[in-house]
Amino acid sequence: MNQASNQLMQVMGTAFLRGYGREHELEADQLGAEYVARTNYDAESMLNVIRVLKDQETFETQRAKSEGREPRIYHGLFSTHPDHDTRLQEIVGYASKYQSQTESRKGEEEYLNKIDGLVFGDSSQQGITRGNNFYHESLGISITFPKKWNVTNLPDKLVINAPLGAATQQILLDDINKKISPREFMIQRLGLKGLRDDSSLTINGLDAHTGIATINTGNGKRNARFTVIYFNNQAYILVGVTKDPESMSHYDAAFMQTARSFHQLTEDERLLAQPLRLKIVETTDETNFKSLAEQSPLEQYQEEKLRLLNGLYPQGKANSKSLLKIVN
Repeated sequence: MNQASNQLMQVMGTAFLRGYGREHELEADQLGAEYVARTNYDAESMLNVIRVLKDQETFETQRAKSEGREPRIYHGLFSTHPDHDTRLQEIVGYASKYQSQTESRKGEEEYLNKIDGLVFGDSSQQGITRGNNFYHESLGISITFPKKWNVTNLPDKLVINAPLGAATQQILLDDINKKISPREFMIQRLGLKGLRDDSSLTINGLDAHTGIATINTGNGKRNARFTVIYFNNQAYILVGVTKDPESMSHYDAAFMQTARSFHQLTEDERLLAQPLRLKIVETTDETNFKSLAEQSPLEQYQEEKLRLLNGLYPQGKANSKSLLKIVN
């Protein structure tokens, strides 16, 4: 989260990553494979990396469908599976000529040893989501979201989606810069005109103001619930809108519930604001993803995430590898 109030009018707009064409992608893959080969790593390993990325895209597409939102994927890179992409396989095979005559190396075990203990997912600097709670150690704040709402922690904001994408709430951060009231901030800094049903609040000892304003979004005009909370010379901006304009009254209580949960991080919560970390473990014949998932601190799709993490999605066996990445 950082200064982001200039993004408020894009609350319901959908941003798609638009990148280079297929020719540029293949050129990048060829160069990558060549660099790998010239350092005497196995150029064919490039295909394994792309397989994992393709699996991640497949999982994200399925997950987004179940959550009623657009998938967050690159729009063209994995239009086909690498196993069926003849041109991709040709350029990776072509790069093998740059390898020395000695046996090429993969360095998998060396790599796994180096990443043992690495932070997995959000760091304490980005904020940590635990269930329907969000803890940010650096900012010193905690927020609770409605149960069963999906939380996405982006670099510039938090996005909280109701089931099936029926409503969205975003939380952004901006500097106050000068001493004005939260209401004046909404009018002067956010440019909100015609605030309705607005009132000043004290939320867990913090100055705040809330109100409804009509904004233009990617899906036309919508009524949006704005709440601005002051904490440590910064303004926390909460914006809630609904997919169906007629359902605003139904979700408004949830928007305000999130706003009223905002508070300074407690000492007990600082322990919860610590990140998860990777752990490298040796497998046995009995090792399986079902039992690993049951013990995992991951909160959703545990088995699928562990399979993706180890390049064994969707049906690979955990004991097919001697070392596995888990999360603790």
